[in-house]
Amino acid sequence: MSPAPSLASSPGVLAASPATAFTRRRALGWGGGLAAGAALTPWLAGCSSGSEDPAPGASAAGQAGGSLTVGINATPDTLDPGATGLALTLLISMALFDPLVWWLPTEGEDEGTFVPGLATSYEVSDDASTYTFKLREDVTFHDGTKFDAEAVKATYDHVVDPATKSKSGLGALGPYEGTKIIDPYTVEISFSAPNAGFLHQQAAGNFGIASPTALEKYGATGFGNNPVGSGPFKFESYATGDRLNLVKNPDYRWGPAELGATGPASLDELVFRIVADDSGRYNALQSGQLQIAMNLPPNSIAAAAKAQKYTQMTIPAIGTPIGMPINVTKSPTDDPLVRQAIMVAVDQQKLVESVQFGVNTAAHNVLTPITPGYSEAASALYTYDPARAAELLDQAGWTPGPDGVRTKNGEPLHLEIILYAGGGMELPAQYVVSQLSAVGFTATTAVQPFTTAQVSFNGGEHNLGAFGYYGADPYLLNIWVNSAAIKSGFNWSHYAEPAVDAAIEKANATADDATRNARYQAVGETLMKDAIYLPLWDTNGQFTTASSVAGLHPTFNGYITFHGATVA
Repeated sequence: MSPAPSLASSPGVLAASPATAFTRRRALGWGGGLAAGAALTPWLAGCSSGSEDPAPGASAAGQAGGSLTVGINATPDTLDPGATGLALTLLISMALFDPLVWWLPTEGEDEGTFVPGLATSYEVSDDASTYTFKLREDVTFHDGTKFDAEAVKATYDHVVDPATKSKSGLGALGPYEGTKIIDPYTVEISFSAPNAGFLHQQAAGNFGIASPTALEKYGATGFGNNPVGSGPFKFESYATGDRLNLVKNPDYRWGPAELGATGPASLDELVFRIVADDSGRYNALQSGQLQIAMNLPPNSIAAAAKAQKYTQMTIPAIGTPIGMPINVTKSPTDDPLVRQAIMVAVDQQKLVESVQFGVNTAAHNVLTPITPGYSEAASALYTYDPARAAELLDQAGWTPGPDGVRTKNGEPLHLEIILYAGGGMELPAQYVVSQLSAVGFTATTAVQPFTTAQVSFNGGEHNLGAFGYYGADPYLLNIWVNSAAIKSGFNWSHYAEPAVDAAIEKANATADDATRNARYQAVGETLMKDAIYLPLWDTNGQFTTASSVAGLHPTFNGYITFHGATVA
């Protein structure tokens, strides 16, 4: 979880140097490539007839001013990027906050480019345990507070504050030690062990720099309802469950040219409207109530393509594929043989071709193919084989009855499946259940509001759940695999293996890219062998836009930005 032109010079910002290999042994210009290595699929897939899609990262002519309404498929859990666990909140936060460094797609570069945000330069220690940032001196937050090193320290202190209850940012920071103010416009962020993925992580959305005045005023729990950043849009109002209104920040002068606007945004207003119902979101797009619909279901994306009136932005994401965490502590999935049977009983390719109209790509791994550390060997461990599933269940002692349902000690082979509303998993789950039924399972499926489902997942009430993760680095595995994330985080497989926890930390502490990726590949192979996760399709950001919209730019982790967006 990608294209962009080079950075233009402006006061206080380093001009981009030609793209070079990213090295952690010296300070570099802003053209450094990342250590990915997997080729990216096209970022824009056109659905409109008679015209060619704009090149990724290129702006198309549009009308300045006006309002743009984006239909999102769930209610944000918070508007605090440091606390959130939802991708859609990070999408919103990128309009409100700026990171120290952007990580953006670059045309002709598989690995992307680091681009100045609120920092003008950075230096990384030889062992990747210390990151020093020189900061811009011309930035003001939405509340009038001046941006400086104190703001960076306050933001990172906020993320690690237990009162913030960070769902993903804290895990992404890894062995964070602290932020030291060197001078008013220089900060040093340090880690107790090498953290080679930090530049990727800080660009992923959780670490947009917040106004220290607002953090102090509203506190760890109140900031999520009163977000104050330095981004191109300012928070205006939020009607819970309905819509979020942002307005142009007229003082914005520090955006990267790659996002289409170094100055104020073209739009006067940016609205995020919550339309959880999939058909309702597509209908609102058709009627003109929305100009962009996020994460439409595959049948609607296919219908939009057929209508030839919309542009489809499909943005591959670094992360974990959409799939189903398998609870390793609840019977019957506490038995590895049962979990392995599930893995070979489901045909992901047929799922994406039928239920998903070919919109997505079948997944067979705990990481998406563009994620560093992706392992082909892990992806090859399981292939669709219902006969093999039956053999595994036989070995586990589950015998088929006359109705096809397997039993053991008088109990049926039954799965409790929990999904969360707005996740788009109901139809795929029905498909999974039908295939599992063919080898002797029965299942009950419950759809719960996201916050309720989180409690259920952390409590281990499910055998199969629903998950998918946008990230910026393979260290994202720490967020949903780590033993410490079972009761309050995203370890919904309830997988507790200290050796795997240690292996992830060792991989993250490795500065050499090839060795680091090899270590993550080994972790991925272990997780797949242990059958803790049923991957279904690769994670993508899906945005269906009206033909009147132009100037949207993708990031490297499945999002779009609105700095240069226009509506004709």
